[in-house]
Amino acid sequence: MRALRAIVVVLLVALGFLGGYFAGWYLHGENAVLGSIGAQQGGAKVAGDLQQRIIEELQDRYYKPVDVDKLSTAGVRGTLKSLDDPYTVYLSPEETKAFAEMQKGEYSGIGAALQAGPKGLVITSVFDASPAAEAGLQRGDIIVKVDDKPTAGVAIESSIARIKGDEGTKVQLLVKPKDGGKQETITVTRRTIQIPETKTAMKKAGGEKVGYIQLYKFGGKASRDLRKDVETLTKQGAQAFILDLRNNGGGLLSQAVDVTGVFHEGVVTSTKGLHSPLEVLESQGPVATTKPLVLLVNGYSASASEIVTGALKDSDRAEIIGTRTFGKGLVQSIIPLDGDSALKLTTAIYLTPNGTDINKKGITPDIVVVDRPKTKKDEQLQRALAYLAALN
Repeated sequence: MRALRAIVVVLLVALGFLGGYFAGWYLHGENAVLGSIGAQQGGAKVAGDLQQRIIEELQDRYYKPVDVDKLSTAGVRGTLKSLDDPYTVYLSPEETKAFAEMQKGEYSGIGAALQAGPKGLVITSVFDASPAAEAGLQRGDIIVKVDDKPTAGVAIESSIARIKGDEGTKVQLLVKPKDGGKQETITVTRRTIQIPETKTAMKKAGGEKVGYIQLYKFGGKASRDLRKDVETLTKQGAQAFILDLRNNGGGLLSQAVDVTGVFHEGVVTSTKGLHSPLEVLESQGPVATTKPLVLLVNGYSASASEIVTGALKDSDRAEIIGTRTFGKGLVQSIIPLDGDSALKLTTAIYLTPNGTDINKKGITPDIVVVDRPKTKKDEQLQRALAYLAALN
């Protein structure tokens, strides 16, 4: 019954942003599908009965008192971990709250964008004048522990929930510097953080003005703000544009479609899963500019960023410059559970307009350029400007 009452929300993110989408059942071949579902439900009942029996035996026979809630949660997490899918996780009430607050554009924390890595949480960007910036944290640093809790092999939502907290409180981070130096413990005081959607600048390429826009995330206002930025920069004389999606870990599926629509009308992506029908998503526009466009991407450009990149690459609307993207071609749904907890699970894959599955592969840019962090020069941005200058 819980599944029937759940509000299902689709995610397209490596960092965890919510998007509106209702999952559907694949009705073609109805009898076969319903039979399969019935068998799955029977198996689920057996598994549930087994867990209940074990907990009851522990309550009756274990040599000391047991925490039933803790056992139940551990059982759920263990079950999901066996799927070998890092994006399918159980979210506690605290984790669910922290996850949802990120969509409001404001939260109390340290002011850094994070992405899960094999050694811990990788800082992909640090917001200006934030506690993270004041503490000297930099893009590429790895947060190994949060208040003595390891971050490697842990759902990113759990670590983020620990980093977030009431304004004025402190969080202790064990940080491994990006240059490979010695790990150090840094104490950061949390503050209210305004999450920016975009950052703009006017550049020059071969004597022509180039509008530069960095899109930090695909939040609820991403396409609106991007469209305004394009219009403003156009009025200021921009003859070409650079959209910087580096270190952008994703966000709302709807915003990935609408962001694409700022530059191109047509098919953006298609999604399909065992229990989800094929759905082709198209951008409607209106297009804000037809001027030359370059997309900057790197290994932390993930999910929604990859949808936009794939759509604009397949349509030949933009030149892609940078390094291979993250490679997350999966769609997650959030299902609310009792007690304000939630289940985040993978429900579908997505493909680029040409039918390419980029999961675990990423998208290779048209022009591969490595940015060297030890230099002050932004090699990828400079290559983008050189490319646009050559068009004049």
